[in-house]
Amino acid sequence: MAGIIENSPAHQKFSRYDIHFIIKVSVILGQDASCIHKDLVTVLGENAPSIQTVRKWVKAVSEGRDDMEDEPRPGRPVTACGDANISKVLVSLSDDRRKTSEEISTETSMSRTSVFRVLTNKLNKKKEFSKWVPHLLTDEQKESRVNFSRNFLRRFQTEQNDFLRRIITGDKTWVYSWDPETKRQVSRMERL
Repeated sequence: MAGIIENSPAHQKFSRYDIHFIIKVSVILGQDASCIHKDLVTVLGENAPSIQTVRKWVKAVSEGRDDMEDEPRPGRPVTACGDANISKVLVSLSDDRRKTSEEISTETSMSRTSVFRVLTNKLNKKKEFSKWVPHLLTDEQKESRVNFSRNFLRRFQTEQNDFLRRIITGDKTWVYSWDPETKRQVSRMERL
């Protein structure tokens, strides 16, 4: 088993069938479950199956199982995080980022937990200041921050203290900003 895994490229993706087949070959070669699991973790990292799953497959292969496909499972497949539901949540959020999971759930006819799962796991958003905002920075945002920092450093190297004197800093508790998110809020501002 170690020879098979060491010679495979680390970036290669393995399907469940591939993993089950590797377990089958390893059992035939006489390896135990913990050794097989260790090898799988070496190659697949956090995508490796748990030790319990490896033990289950080692036992099944040892008892003579030939078919490496998963057995069909009863019940309905999970569809909460499908593309259609993700787009429903996105449309709902585009109207008002301050909506709660419950409001989005009512609007989209999805369960509240499904809405929350889509927001946090699929859209990588988190609730901050009562708005759903991206949880992770995109590569473009990270690059932009690096470019700003390099620009500031370059200007400081040429302008020294003159540059520092022109920087305005503030604490979020002292700065007031209001960004209307809904049509109702905008109409209130127009009346004032």
